Amino acid sequence: MKTKLHLKFPAELTGSPITYDLIKKFDLKLNILKAEIDYNLVGNILFEIDGKSSNIASAIEYLENRNIESDLIPTTILIDKEKCNECGLCTSVCKIKALSISPPNWNLEFNSNKCVGCNHCIEVCPTRAISNFYFPENY
Repeated sequence: MKTKLHLKFPAELTGSPITYDLIKKFDLKLNILKAEIDYNLVGNILFEIDGKSSNIASAIEYLENRNIESDLIPTTILIDKEKCNECGLCTSVCKIKALSISPPNWNLEFNSNKCVGCNHCIEVCPTRAISNFYFPENY
């Protein structure tokens, strides 16, 4: 199973090897998509996580027992189709091609499995049709 996982951990755990624990104890493959850790303040990490469903469930239980908030998230951005005029600016900054416009219908398509949450598409959208699904604006 491959999914995205957001972790928010308290100040006292900002120096803990959380990523190491998830890899070693639960045999998970982790790709850090975004991280913001202020030592002794707060920590936020967005992972792409890959492993057996049972191992992911065990890892989430382990994290919750350590007072670490964890959320499996289905996507990193939302597109308001009412606001979107399908101009294509977002596709020009999406280097990994999670956003695309292609024939025959020339509609904006979003592949959430490819998205790494860089937010470049949000920054360039002239109609503000794209928003961040999970993280606050300043993250």
